[in-house]
Amino acid sequence: MAAPSRSDASRDSADLPRRRPRTRRGQIIAGAVALLGMVLLVWQVVGVVGHFRENFLLDVGVFRDAGRAIVEGGGLYGDDFDSRSGFAFIYPPLAAALFVPLTWFDEGLMESLWTMASLLAAWGVLAMVADRLRLRWAPLVAVPMLGFALCLEPLQTHLMYGQINVFLVLMVTADLLGYTPRWLRGAGVGLAAGIKITPAAYALVFLVSRRWGDLARSAGTFLLTVVLGWVMRPTESLFYWTEEFFNGDRGGPPEFNANQAITGLLAKAGMDGELAQTVMIPGLLVIAVLSGWAAWRLVRAGRPVTTLLLLILAVSISAPVAVTHHWTGIIVAVGLLVSLVLGVEGQSRDRLTLVAVSVLLAANLLLDNSVGTREPLYRMFEGNWLLENVQGIAGIICFVLLLVVARRSTPVAE
Repeated sequence: MAAPSRSDASRDSADLPRRRPRTRRGQIIAGAVALLGMVLLVWQVVGVVGHFRENFLLDVGVFRDAGRAIVEGGGLYGDDFDSRSGFAFIYPPLAAALFVPLTWFDEGLMESLWTMASLLAAWGVLAMVADRLRLRWAPLVAVPMLGFALCLEPLQTHLMYGQINVFLVLMVTADLLGYTPRWLRGAGVGLAAGIKITPAAYALVFLVSRRWGDLARSAGTFLLTVVLGWVMRPTESLFYWTEEFFNGDRGGPPEFNANQAITGLLAKAGMDGELAQTVMIPGLLVIAVLSGWAAWRLVRAGRPVTTLLLLILAVSISAPVAVTHHWTGIIVAVGLLVSLVLGVEGQSRDRLTLVAVSVLLAANLLLDNSVGTREPLYRMFEGNWLLENVQGIAGIICFVLLLVVARRSTPVAE
């Protein structure tokens, strides 16, 4: 077998050698890091379990209320929605139907099952990423990687509220990295978009890589969710898709201190919130064009995981509002960091991507397992524009660096 060429340095293709420590010293260091990851995993899980046993998970509570509204014929939006927490349901009607199983269990059991499923979903994302990055024993390696991922504030906040984002990331990752059965590939992105519209952006990969079947299945599945929702709740579907869908503030106002999207950075710098969202209309188009171009180059270079991270960042920074748990998808950067540090014998390291993911992860690192009681990063530094927005700023920096990586990448065929 021929030695891998230096031009293959960052490729994610499975036909290249599996990544592993290159020296005895590297093996010892890798073992120590894996052990640290396991310690962090146990430490974080103890905190997570303690949190859901003692606290009400706000967001999954709203999802359960929506499922109950479907079962009992209650309203889903506005004053008609019977919300125990007082928070609104902001997803399409079909999403409420998918939450009906949450009503089959008592609150405590439901919250524990949701949390455990969230942890499994995060592990699933990391396992797929590790395998696509050619890490040996990927499913096992993903376990200590989960320990490090649980030290990232977005995933911690996801677990604190009982959010849905990690499940959407799981579906998108399976589709984009090719782990969904071929006949079904694309449906994951379509279903995720039918639950929460933003995952529709990931279909851009199907477009630029000319995966027409996947693109068609993605669009078809999304349209099916709309039709099914319309059949179940025609009046509320009309309201959602003609009014609620266009409400840019449904996730909170741009100036909300948890908002790490560009709108939040602008609004917290003094710009009027509505103006910030207006500015980001052409801004969204610019980011979409840049993302499409970069995704096209990265896909041709055989770098699907880097493509996935690029789009996760593009969606997050360009959203009307992206509070920190909306950034949960950045856990894929943990896998990228591990693969870049290990490298492959005979290949040069991709230092620019290494810098990009290191900046992103460092800005989101929160070494605390007191889920629900500790202050989030943005609140720790409230009043200091630079520090309270460091997660969003790091996301923009990483996005820009990945654009440069895309520009420098070489198509596999060349």
